[in-house]
Amino acid sequence: PNVALYHELLGDALKRQGRLDEALLEYGKAKGLGGETAELYKSMGTVNKWKKDFSKSKEYYEKALELKADDVEARSDLESLRLDRGLQIRGWFGGWEADYTQMSYEGMLFYGGFDRLDLYGGYSYSDQIYYTRTKLYAKSYYFYEPASYLKFYFAYKNYDYPVDPAVKKPNPDSNSYDRVPTFEVEVAHWLTDDLRGTIIYEFYRPNFFHDQDATANNHKLTGELYWLTPLEYLRFKVIYAVLRDPDPDRTEIKGRNNFKTPLGVAAATDVVYQTQRLLGGAVEFEKDRWSAELKYLPNRDLDNSYEYSILTMLGYRFTDRLRGRLDYVYDRYSTDSIYAGQKAYVYMASGFYRYSKAVDLGAGVKKLDLPAVDETTGFVSVRYKTGLGF
Repeated sequence: PNVALYHELLGDALKRQGRLDEALLEYGKAKGLGGETAELYKSMGTVNKWKKDFSKSKEYYEKALELKADDVEARSDLESLRLDRGLQIRGWFGGWEADYTQMSYEGMLFYGGFDRLDLYGGYSYSDQIYYTRTKLYAKSYYFYEPASYLKFYFAYKNYDYPVDPAVKKPNPDSNSYDRVPTFEVEVAHWLTDDLRGTIIYEFYRPNFFHDQDATANNHKLTGELYWLTPLEYLRFKVIYAVLRDPDPDRTEIKGRNNFKTPLGVAAATDVVYQTQRLLGGAVEFEKDRWSAELKYLPNRDLDNSYEYSILTMLGYRFTDRLRGRLDYVYDRYSTDSIYAGQKAYVYMASGFYRYSKAVDLGAGVKKLDLPAVDETTGFVSVRYKTGLGF
């Protein structure tokens, strides 16, 4: 009990098991017994980084360098911490998500200089074939435990529906939205070592494109269970979501003719709500350099547009700097859709390269095979870690 080295070695073993608080306790005992070394302080810095106590992590890496100024590992760890937690600038141009986006651009700022807190803010423009959208947003993650968090998200979205016969953009339906302020809160918590539960509540209050003086109050609740199976490379996910929003068959919009109701052209807006649900799931695989996911979602937009969707991903890490990814989306439209019984496909291939500690690059190509559109697009992305502010 009085040998500093033994406490340090026990701390190393506990660190490898993920028992971070116990590891720090043993490191503290080693330090108290006169075992102050650069190696000990580096270990304490790493454990505090994993606990998201970044200010303490920085302090211990600096102490390691005070004891051993030429310690390359300590200097590299400190530089990586500064770049990862300081101000970052991220940008995307093109269709970088496996969805129907033809063209978009987005700029985002990230700052992680506070312990246990990640802050994001950004602006984006997106052409989703049938509409265009601009979005201004901010979000924060507070990690009350190293892998469990509380997330807050605020966004202001603005939609437009340009009519362009060349690309067959249709007129918006009666229930289409114009401006959509959105608030979301999410809690993700590890219930056990191998089971995580997530609950997301979203509230948004849009006004209508055809009656901008009228608004709706929409509520969405999503729950997810994520299970790490005894086979470490295999994980399962169960997803349930419920949405309360205007019923397009019964809602009347001022000045619009809803053929599904007997009132003809509505003299005033009358919002009648409905409830939509989905129950889906996913299986994930991650081993060595490979990762993959297969997800099944019925009615994934919660508006009866799709009967079901299948989303797949296959990833491979070629080197520590280079990784590739393939995405495939299959949508089968429901009988309620104007494309009843038809199918849609999205194929996407992308690659990401860590050019340096401060710069990450990405690029990809996407093929859209939809009932109204057959097009190929691409994207580029860049992330620059300035290290400022930390």
